[in-house]
This record gives sequence, structure tokens and C-alpha cells, in this order.
Amino acid sequence: MVFSKIDAAITKLLEIITGVSLVIAVALTLIQVIYRYALQQPLSWSQEVVMMAFVYSVLFGAALAIKNSEHLTVDLYEKIPKAFSVFLNILEFIVVGIMIIILLYFGYELVMSNFRSGQILGILPIQKAYVYLAVPVSALFMLYFHIKKVFS
Repeated sequence: MVFSKIDAAITKLLEIITGVSLVIAVALTLIQVIYRYALQQPLSWSQEVVMMAFVYSVLFGAALAIKNSEHLTVDLYEKIPKAFSVFLNILEFIVVGIMIIILLYFGYELVMSNFRSGQILGILPIQKAYVYLAVPVSALFMLYFHIKKVFS
């Protein structure tokens, strides 16, 4: 019961982050076009915000895709023995798990490196580390949902 409430809260949070980020990316891209071509006054900061919103929507959307098992799959063998199918499922779980852990580890290293360096985005006074923070945080959510599959 407690885990289902936590799961629902995490899912709702990811849906909100993904949805808001996607709306920002699309709306700001439209505004960029209007300002650049209709008003002849390009927005100097908008491209960086669109990039940040796109990164967040993709990475947190990937965590939702893992939760819902909606990632791209290829069905090579439809009529394979059950034992081989189980082996392939276990292999898939291990490979995906390793990739998520690599994403988590190197994402964390990237964020910490950027916090130490203090690099900022081009025009906006925002550290790059806040953009890169989406990598390890989304990887944590991916790992949570990936491990949860074992217990489901």
C-alpha cells in the first residue's frame, strides 16, 4: 500500500516534469520563430532554455517509459522455447540495469565536475550542472522502476 502511493507520487512527478518541459520547449520554439522572423528581434536566451527543457523532457520521459515498459523492442523470435525466452529476459534485465548504473555513475561525476568548475550556460547565469543534473536524477528513477520489475 505504501509502495503503491510512493509509486503513484513518483509517476505523477515525472509526468508533470516531462509535460511541463515539453510544453516549454514547444511554446518557446514557436515564440523564437515569431520573434526571429516576424519581429526581426531574435531572443538571445531562448535557445538555451529550449535545450534545457528538451533534455529534461527526454530523460524524465525515459524513466516513465521504463516504468511502463514502453521502450522500443524488437521481436526477433516469436516461437522460441520458454527457457530461452526466460534467458533473454534475464539478459535484457541485466544489460539495461548495467546501462542505467553507468548513466547514474557518470551522470553524477559530470554534475559534480561542473559544480566544481562553475561553468555557466552561454547567456543565462545558470550553471551547466543544473542541466546535467537531469542525467543522474532520471537514472535514479529509471533504476527504481527497473528494480521494481523484479518484484512485480
